Amino acid sequence: LLQELNLFDEYKPDYVLYDVLGDVVCGGFAVPIRDGITDRAYVVSSSDFMAIYAANNLFKAINKYAPAGGAKLGGIIGNGLSAEYSRMLLDDFTNRTGTKTVEYIPRSLVVSQSELYGKTVIEANPHDKHADIYRRLAKYIAENDDLVIPNPLGVSELRDWAKVWGDRIFDYETGVVAESANI
Repeated sequence: LLQELNLFDEYKPDYVLYDVLGDVVCGGFAVPIRDGITDRAYVVSSSDFMAIYAANNLFKAINKYAPAGGAKLGGIIGNGLSAEYSRMLLDDFTNRTGTKTVEYIPRSLVVSQSELYGKTVIEANPHDKHADIYRRLAKYIAENDDLVIPNPLGVSELRDWAKVWGDRIFDYETGVVAESANI
């Protein structure tokens, strides 16, 4: 519809952001990358399994369409990270899929407060450390040309990977010490 209305030609924006659900089935994500409406995608994910599962599905869509001229991946934005192991888990996933985490955004009350004010963090709390994180992320996205085609994990491979991390996290949180622990 945006193309049909010639909005890109009329307004000539420097950037157009699409905030779409991570459900590939609905087409909200697949259409912009498949039809060349965008040249890059960034996936926002926490370190929770269902978020990683959704990210992996998005990687499948990018992997399918990028070779034919669709968007490539700029990276994962780790969001709402609070547990000590969150970064390690997310980084392990990105390493296994040939991608990278481009920013880590910790959980913050400032984000919730700004949302309740109906404003962005930069509008509501321009001097907060989270505002600095978002500015740094925007600069990175604007300047980054290091795009990749991800290698998503197969269903069994993803489940096996999750089980290993489930054991690691449990051991970590309960204080189990093992020689082979990599956390």
